[in-house]
Amino acid sequence: MRISAGVAVVVGAVLATPLPSLAQQVREVIEEVTVTGTRSKPRTATDSPVPIDTFSAVQLDQQPHGDLTETLRNLVPSFSATPLTGDGSSFVRSTSLRGLPPDDVLLLINSKRRHRSALIQHFGAAMSQGAHAADMGPIPTIALKNVEVLRDGAAAQYGSDAIAGVINFLLKDDAEGAQVQAQYGQFFEGEYTYEIAANIGLPLTDDGFANFSIEWVDNEQLHRGFQPSAAQAAIDAGIPNVGTDSPYSGDRLAQTWGRPENDGLRTAWNLGLTLNDSAEAYAFGNYANTYHNYRFFYRAVDAGGDPNSNHASLRPIPIDPTDPSQGNFCWCDTLTGGYTPYLEGDIEDFSQVVGVSGEFGNGLLYDFSGAYGMNRIDYTLNNTLSPTYGPDSPRNFRPGDLKQHETNLNADFSYPISDTVNLAFGLEWREENYTFFAGDTESWLPGPWAEVGLLIDPMTMEPYSTPPNGSNGLAGLPTDAAGEFSRDNYAVYADAEWDINDAFLLQFAARFEDFSDFGTTTNGKVAARYNVTDTFTLRGAVSTGFRAPTPGQSNLETIVTTFDTSSGLQTNEGTLRPTDPLIVPLGGKALEPEESVNISVGFSAGIGDSFTVTFDWYSIDVEDRIVKTFNIDVSSNPAFQNAGFTSVAFYTNGLETETTGFDVVALYNVDWAGGSNTSFSLAWNHNETEVTKQNQVNGVNPVTEGTVFNIENNLPENRFSAAVNHFMENITLTLRANWYDETVDERNAREPVDSALLVDVEGRYDFNERVTLVVGSNNVFDEFPNRITTRLGNGLAWPRRTPIGYDGGMWYVKGVFNFD
Repeated sequence: MRISAGVAVVVGAVLATPLPSLAQQVREVIEEVTVTGTRSKPRTATDSPVPIDTFSAVQLDQQPHGDLTETLRNLVPSFSATPLTGDGSSFVRSTSLRGLPPDDVLLLINSKRRHRSALIQHFGAAMSQGAHAADMGPIPTIALKNVEVLRDGAAAQYGSDAIAGVINFLLKDDAEGAQVQAQYGQFFEGEYTYEIAANIGLPLTDDGFANFSIEWVDNEQLHRGFQPSAAQAAIDAGIPNVGTDSPYSGDRLAQTWGRPENDGLRTAWNLGLTLNDSAEAYAFGNYANTYHNYRFFYRAVDAGGDPNSNHASLRPIPIDPTDPSQGNFCWCDTLTGGYTPYLEGDIEDFSQVVGVSGEFGNGLLYDFSGAYGMNRIDYTLNNTLSPTYGPDSPRNFRPGDLKQHETNLNADFSYPISDTVNLAFGLEWREENYTFFAGDTESWLPGPWAEVGLLIDPMTMEPYSTPPNGSNGLAGLPTDAAGEFSRDNYAVYADAEWDINDAFLLQFAARFEDFSDFGTTTNGKVAARYNVTDTFTLRGAVSTGFRAPTPGQSNLETIVTTFDTSSGLQTNEGTLRPTDPLIVPLGGKALEPEESVNISVGFSAGIGDSFTVTFDWYSIDVEDRIVKTFNIDVSSNPAFQNAGFTSVAFYTNGLETETTGFDVVALYNVDWAGGSNTSFSLAWNHNETEVTKQNQVNGVNPVTEGTVFNIENNLPENRFSAAVNHFMENITLTLRANWYDETVDERNAREPVDSALLVDVEGRYDFNERVTLVVGSNNVFDEFPNRITTRLGNGLAWPRRTPIGYDGGMWYVKGVFNFD
């Protein structure tokens, strides 16, 4: 028997899921359920004091995206994911559970804490800006036996990050058999997507298993926009080469909107070996290497050198940076059609956990484990300029890579004091390291043309415009900002469960943690469940929680080129660490942990053997929420004279928020004459977030009114997910619908985004036990959000960050091949 290390095995019942698995599985799970959020004995779903969703491998396989984030978005109404958009956020999706940022959700694999991504979100949706979370994207779907979503505050049990809940990915542990899947899909607009995946289980001697999975995906760039107005004007004026620098074959768009091109390999392994009658050794992990390519905004021709133009890198400059009489140079003569930078990201992800678990002679259960996890993003910025290097500027740059790596050591124990009381306790030590790698010198160091603004253009008799510093689009990281930053912490925890009688259960949990960078935190949780009858159960929980600021958030420094939302002009924006000497006078100080109070109350009920329903209301209050400040104008501040940017932001404990809502999940199963079966499911999430207070910095609110509005309004207040699965002999038919309430686009214009209904269909035919053919369509009616006007000039008619997305519909065909 394996005890979780520092966390419980988070498992639930299909009766609490938005989508059922195969009919037989539904009946079996209703009768007997595995462990919920407990370190004690297994309990049925009606015994759980908190809501849990469980999704089987079959349910995951019905989502043909090759993307776990997209899969959970369709399965869990309280889980949202916005489109990939903006710098590194175009490679790692911006997500949310119950309206909170992605780093308020703890990710586990086999109940062990998963390491964070190297990405700190800059350009995701408002609710996730500045978040530093773990990434589920590198995990191959075919490797999973189950996914469990615990929708409740759980930091007292699991530690930092579990404010909104916990998502636990359980790997397959078969010791025999193999499966190969091959899928091809095509969007209705024409772009392809394909995936090849395999899983094999092998015996590890006579007393163990070794299970391996591999997955390759290849997704073509989606094109959901049209020519930006500046590019179309250049084309209409007869200017050649507009859009010819596109990295995508056959694409003449000067700017591309939609999911970036991406491909890569994902692997996972899971091994277990029985050592004797009372001990087991285990090891599991993953490795992934993926490639991504995202295009930035188009830089149009600007031969006139307008100093206020957003085409700053194409302004005229003297051929000699010290002697204007030698004549002028303009990149507009070489890049006649303008240019569009694009960012390539190579992401490498690795984790390895080893451990031994078992039982001492006195009945004390133990689990000792060690874990290492690493995520690295290598950036390459192509097809751009570093304007202060004039005609000598390179066109391609390495602006600086990012790396996160962590080490965890756990010792966990569980002891049944009696038949009704169980005590669990443990120790954890963790070290987090975040590394910023310096960029190419030309990507950040001012070049010879940096001070040409002091010279007079002999052609206009006006001063030259001072060129912006750094590689245009994403400036490189200076050597003095690079380095490795680390912190360590230790934790002690204890929790107890008391079955007062057959109807009444109480759970208690307490956790103390000491962090090297900010000190200590103590959190607790009390949960209860009462079976009013055999078919009706009341449940509830109250807990405190926390999320520790990460070394990456505390030490991030970067410069990005963006476009002002009101004027459309190009500008350089800097982000500095909150303890930087330049930032302290602006109100910067060391980050402290976020703190939360969670309350949940609900019930589960059954009518007969075929109908179940659960309802859970929740309230989550978060204090000292970590956010990035608004961009502070420092253009006239002497301290920033040589900073290379005109505005600066930093991370601060800036907000207090209140999130309230409820989840309703219902499942109905019908057996028909002749052996067929139909399962119906419905899930509804209602969620509202309010910013109740801003913690002022130097007497001003750190977050703009617009950002507050977006945090409160960008996600839908209501989400519905409904499905019908019909099973008959060797045929399975699925009809699924996801409905999104209206939202508001994240722009100053605050244009409404109408509600939308996305419908999926799928059919499966089992030729025999070895071969299955799957044919289906996601978003079969090719629904898009309503058109908006604020990005038409940039070539996009759709809201950029709506959770509805703007991919459109797709069809797919898949073959599944099973082997003994």
